[in-house]
Amino acid sequence: MAEILLNTNAPVKHKVFWRGEVRDSDSLPNVTVYGIYHDDPVLPDHDPYDPEQIVYETEATRCETDIGVYEVYVPFSITKMTKSLLFVWEYEVDGEPVTKEHKVFVVKPYVDLSQAIYSLGLGADPSDPNYKNWDEVAAAERYARKVIENYTGQQFYLYNDTNTVYGSGSDLLPLPYKLYELHELYQNDILLFDIHGVNNWNYDIELTPSGYGLKVNRANMLDNTVYTANGLVPPSLSNPSNGAFYKDSSYIVSGLYGWPQVPDEVELAAIELMKDYFSKDKVWRNKYVKSIKTFDWSFDYNSESSSGTGNLYADQLLSSYVINQMVII
Repeated sequence: MAEILLNTNAPVKHKVFWRGEVRDSDSLPNVTVYGIYHDDPVLPDHDPYDPEQIVYETEATRCETDIGVYEVYVPFSITKMTKSLLFVWEYEVDGEPVTKEHKVFVVKPYVDLSQAIYSLGLGADPSDPNYKNWDEVAAAERYARKVIENYTGQQFYLYNDTNTVYGSGSDLLPLPYKLYELHELYQNDILLFDIHGVNNWNYDIELTPSGYGLKVNRANMLDNTVYTANGLVPPSLSNPSNGAFYKDSSYIVSGLYGWPQVPDEVELAAIELMKDYFSKDKVWRNKYVKSIKTFDWSFDYNSESSSGTGNLYADQLLSSYVINQMVII
């Protein structure tokens, strides 16, 4: 899948294949970019994108150095937030219409690439033996980011998402991922709260300090006599389990998840893993080779090298961010 780094306008490229060969199209392709999103938190897999939600339209340009390769530069306004985009390329080859679609992800790197080049001691001049071009550095960061996400079980940037969890009869609703801002809350598909001011509940709700849960704030609630005097059922009586989040009820939590800033430990771990990406023994480690010996040297791998990120220092940096090992409430 293609990626565009957050707040950049790197090119998105498309190669034309026709009857098994790379060909130029009859004319420059027309490109329509759609914003992919989940418009219904109750049915998060409904309508992957709205055909009317066009975020950008343009005509592609041809790469002068490559036959059949065309590219599009999207404006910065589209890459201000992590998101998924759908690129639709339309053109003709030998008079026949062709439509191709592919997803492009706007992503936040876990380390600034310019800073990574400096930290890794990479050369800035192509003649330098340690020189790596921008695409190679971006590939190393992507490798590090994916390894970190796989190991920790979470993503260290802000993204819109919807999760379904179940109540336990208490005032606390644990969440599987870190929530930064609550947008909508449903109980058994009934809207309880949304960010626009709708509150069909008797409770004030807030995030737990860690962000990995929702909790009820009872400090400002009226006592039972006030509810009864006004002909209302007190919350404590409407829920026999005495907790705001009913036992075994499903709650759909829609909002902005993740981290507003990449933690320092995650950034350092990303640099360490980028070092591994460029290291000469990476090919051997990816082949699960345990021991190699020559006349001059030998090395053996710890059995834990395949259970974490493959880097002991990176594992230590990330240990407190692994979801299944941390206290999240």
